[in-house]
Amino acid sequence: MCDANMTSKERAWLPPAGCTPSSSTAANGCNPGVSMKDSGSSVAVPSTLHLLNSLVDKKVPFVPAAGPGSKNITWYTCGPTVYDAAHLGHARNYLAFDIVRRVMEDYFGYQIVYVMNITDIEDKIILRARRNHIMAAYLAGEGKDTG
Repeated sequence: MCDANMTSKERAWLPPAGCTPSSSTAANGCNPGVSMKDSGSSVAVPSTLHLLNSLVDKKVPFVPAAGPGSKNITWYTCGPTVYDAAHLGHARNYLAFDIVRRVMEDYFGYQIVYVMNITDIEDKIILRARRNHIMAAYLAGEGKDTG
């Protein structure tokens, strides 16, 4: 499982030698979900991905829409609505979901098609343009491209 061409970051996602989610048993010392010692650090080796279902307030196994045996996931998420200067909140969308996607792909082995939209026009933008008289100036010809 450990390839000689892997970077140290890629190897960090792998469980300790001899402990894989499929081979994790109490007999070989790799009990799923239980902390193990690996060169002095505590490492948890989950057998499957579990998520908190807030409706029932407990962790449940993740099941892709394609079925329990599938490793293919299509994931759509709403991105930022950009109507003003960029700020840290915009970066949070990209960063948080990218981390979750990488864990699901690199550690749990899912194949993910990930799409995030970026809304470039909406009612707030139109309202602000009207309030700032930008729309009237544009319609009067001041907003035409000259090049």
